[in-house]
Amino acid sequence: MAKVWIYVLGASGDPDRVCCEVPWLVDEKLIFFGPCKKRIRKCLRTKFLGPDCSHTRVTEDLFIIGVNALKKVKKRKIVWWGRLSEVMTFAEAHKRLNEDGRFEKLCKYKCSPLHVKPVEVAGKLVGYEHASELHKGEEWIDDLLSKWPNPNVLLEEQKLRVQQGTSWEVFDRDCCMLLENRFFAIGKAIQPGIEFDEKALDILREAQPNKSRIDDPAIFGREKGKGDIIGLRGQFLELPNNLTNRFVAWLEGRLPEGAKHQRSDGYGPAKTCCT
Repeated sequence: MAKVWIYVLGASGDPDRVCCEVPWLVDEKLIFFGPCKKRIRKCLRTKFLGPDCSHTRVTEDLFIIGVNALKKVKKRKIVWWGRLSEVMTFAEAHKRLNEDGRFEKLCKYKCSPLHVKPVEVAGKLVGYEHASELHKGEEWIDDLLSKWPNPNVLLEEQKLRVQQGTSWEVFDRDCCMLLENRFFAIGKAIQPGIEFDEKALDILREAQPNKSRIDDPAIFGREKGKGDIIGLRGQFLELPNNLTNRFVAWLEGRLPEGAKHQRSDGYGPAKTCCT
């Protein structure tokens, strides 16, 4: 049975273009998803990885769908979606992606979402070092573990190291992924985001029977009282199993004919976070 997870791309408010580093468009076939959405990555780590597993190929159908944040434009659209294909630790991603030329831009970009590199002692992985300008201060630490400060992990300048005898499971968010690129919004004039029509909204209403006033832009409903739009901050919506195939079929039917993936400035982020 397929799974569908829908979340808000909080760093990007454009309904027609992904304007941040996560997710990262590798090419017309592949998307890299690094830091961000800690709860999603923690779930994937628990499901697919473990103390002795740093990489796995995913055979089941698990689709992750991102919608834009409501900033200047009060309009929700699907700005990207992909099928999960590989799940790995950041250490494994650092090794694999740096050895593959198709990820060269991602690895060398100064705000790279592959934002940490492994720290080894005598050939043994003992921690991570912050290696990107993607986050400020200690924000990068939250991408790796949910409990901080942590007596089992030491911070030395920009390096995290596990205490001797501590399980690697202390890094309970140490997870990134590759997805098959199903859709990636690259601009209103070229390939805009996918609008929610009544067919899609009916599915979302059925999926969230306890939520009121679901429409566009309130695809997750509104708060009682003032009626503020629910944004699922830090969370995501998992569609019930009986609705996943319907929603995926709707998505497939909404894909633009001859969808374009190449943007004029090449792959990667549509708008940089670095100055």
